[in-house]
Amino acid sequence: MEPELVNLQQNIGVHIKKLRLEAGFSSYEVFADKNKLSRIQYFKMEKGTNFTLKSLDRILNVHDITIVNFFHLLEKDPKRAIDTSCSDRMNELLKRFKLSKIEFSKSLGLSNSNQINSILNGKSNIKAKLANKINKVYPDVSFRWVLKGES
Repeated sequence: MEPELVNLQQNIGVHIKKLRLEAGFSSYEVFADKNKLSRIQYFKMEKGTNFTLKSLDRILNVHDITIVNFFHLLEKDPKRAIDTSCSDRMNELLKRFKLSKIEFSKSLGLSNSNQINSILNGKSNIKAKLANKINKVYPDVSFRWVLKGES
């Protein structure tokens, strides 16, 4: 296989693993089981081997990401800086609505509070998808403010 393709597959695997970790799953086995995926196939995908566009699409659907958007993410810097103000805005929302992390997560239709915890702990930024959910559930909260702190 061409070296460029090998690098691309490995980069895809790194980003698949990153998505799993951002979703709050420290174990690929638990992620695979919860999403009814073959553990072995998923493990190989994270290692950047043995996958098709169809299997990649299935994994991305779990994360609610299209293939096109996923490849756009690959073009960006993989070591994107964490915006510490995301944690501040998330804390402000929790205080404003007087909700725990779990209550807030449930109000947004999230299955657990892992994504909120990751933001509060400074491990990830608020993504557009989450900002959109917050704006839909709490329309008086600006999408732009949630995402970037802009009024």
